[in-house]
Amino acid sequence: MCLAGVALVVLGVLCIMYPGDTILTLAWALGLMLIISGCSTFGAWATLRAINPYSGLTFLTALLQVILGIVLVINPAPLAIALPFIFAFWVLYEGIGLLVDSFNYKRLGWSKWWVLCLISVLVICAGCYGLFGDPIASAKTLAWLVGIGIILDGVGNWIEVAAVNRVEKRLHKIADNIKKAIEIEDVEAEEVK
Repeated sequence: MCLAGVALVVLGVLCIMYPGDTILTLAWALGLMLIISGCSTFGAWATLRAINPYSGLTFLTALLQVILGIVLVINPAPLAIALPFIFAFWVLYEGIGLLVDSFNYKRLGWSKWWVLCLISVLVICAGCYGLFGDPIASAKTLAWLVGIGIILDGVGNWIEVAAVNRVEKRLHKIADNIKKAIEIEDVEAEEVK
């Protein structure tokens, strides 16, 4: 886990240093996941077709997943270009949802509704900037977020290693105490005999 943590931190730093390659790799990875998902769906179709003779939609879904996945693995550039816009649209969508929620909370009597409203306006502005502003900045932001997420995952692995070590030490102490208690009971039992 420690080595995985180091590898993840290095990978996260590389994502931040090379945002264009990160976005291209994300598109390629999505293509690979679609191929794997399509193959899995083919397996489900093969299993279900004996039970359900009308499973043609499952077959078609699997076929489309595999075809789209192959296209993205061979040529990930179109999706790489679209990813920042998809990300920006998602941010805009989430911001609108937060805005609606803030007014709902106002109606319910929450006094701090305006904080959520202000945050939602900022989120909406970020989404609009991503959609209508600089797409390169959106791509870099997405790559940075991926990189930071990967780095945090690596740090999480290090924290888990520390936690496992502490738990292991505690378990060894408990085991030693149990052994000592058993030895004391054995000695007392022999003395009674």
